[in-house]
Amino acid sequence: MHTNEVHSELATVNNGPHKWWHRRWVKITGISVIILIVFAVTLGLVLNFVVFAPKKSETNTPVATSSSSLATTISTPLSLSTTSPPMTPITTLPQTTTTTTTQPSEWSVTGNMINARYYHTAIVLSTGKVLVTGGSYGLTSYLNSAELYDPSASTWTTTGNMTNARSYYSASVLENGKVLVTGGVGNGYVYSAELYDPSTGTWTTTSNMIHARFSHTTSTLLNGKVLVTGGRDSSSNATNSAELYDPSTNTWTTTDNMINMRYYHIASILSNGNVLVTGGWDGNRVAINSSELYDPSTGTWTTTNDMTNARQGHTASILLNGKVLVTGGANRGGVLNSVELYDPSTGTWTTTSDMTNARQGHTASVLLNGKVLVTGGENRNGIINTAELYDPSTDIWTTTSNMIHGRFSHIASVLLNGKVLVTGGTSNGYAPLNSAELY
Repeated sequence: MHTNEVHSELATVNNGPHKWWHRRWVKITGISVIILIVFAVTLGLVLNFVVFAPKKSETNTPVATSSSSLATTISTPLSLSTTSPPMTPITTLPQTTTTTTTQPSEWSVTGNMINARYYHTAIVLSTGKVLVTGGSYGLTSYLNSAELYDPSASTWTTTGNMTNARSYYSASVLENGKVLVTGGVGNGYVYSAELYDPSTGTWTTTSNMIHARFSHTTSTLLNGKVLVTGGRDSSSNATNSAELYDPSTNTWTTTDNMINMRYYHIASILSNGNVLVTGGWDGNRVAINSSELYDPSTGTWTTTNDMTNARQGHTASILLNGKVLVTGGANRGGVLNSVELYDPSTGTWTTTSDMTNARQGHTASVLLNGKVLVTGGENRNGIINTAELYDPSTDIWTTTSNMIHGRFSHIASVLLNGKVLVTGGTSNGYAPLNSAELY
């Protein structure tokens, strides 16, 4: 073939018509479409997993709410838990709350007394204030000072001093609102008696008792007179003598002697006006279980049934049903946790459930709800701060929160607002206390 013909044929082939997919604009368009598809897929994934995905805090909201509700319930006192917002219905929450919530103490501190003291007296006046007088602050150190507690301010202020320092004495409120204090140990064995007038804050002496005595009892009778019983005389011997103070004449007269000599006993005024005397130490310093009744209408004593246990350093409380609850104390067998009830209608004693703790030198207070609060005292473990409640409707004792301080030979007073004021006493080591606390 001729050379020019070959060249012409090649030229014809190379310059012949191209396939459509070989065109440049088709390739550019195809690449663009692929890029758009990839971009669209990528954008879709981003929107699905990043922009429109639920936030982590939102997906955990039920758990966070549950935890917050639980934390609030735990930090709320049990007595207030019923006012908390409703909890999320998770069955494990009440169990957690029960095991982690701490029951708040029923005891709170209040102002300290001006003077530390024990073997003192505390009288709730008609004004609602509490008059604390006398007592000891050492084995042979006795006080004549007096002070007033104001529940509305939780403060103590001094009031007029007694004429005589005295400890192991007794105090009673008269019908006219004045306070009669009698006997005790101070500058010797005390015969004297004196009156405190709340309206003036001053003391005046009244006629002396017929017999000097300490560790005795005084009881304001329904006829307005004051019955003084037993104790130890000026020779420090147990006595069975009794005498009456008449506020209208400021005079003392003898009445029939008790059947038994006794001191560190308890005298309780029954609803029928008679006076029940229980236990105490006899002339040989032996605890006794005998009981006897004084009838103010006849001025005579009669025996009644004996307690189940001999005891001194016990308490006796008049319940709202008229029965007398006797708790604790001690005898030669040791400190007691036993409790018994006296029924004035039958003159008999029956045992009831024991206290949780044995104790002597404690207090027992009838609360406004009818229950009895027992506090402190001592046993073989020393001076204790435990407290417990007796429910007459069930004859059952339940423990309540402990006092802030262990106390022995202290006084508990039921205030007009229903709270109980505990004052003074001694702590372990028998150091006198000036602290006070409220239940």
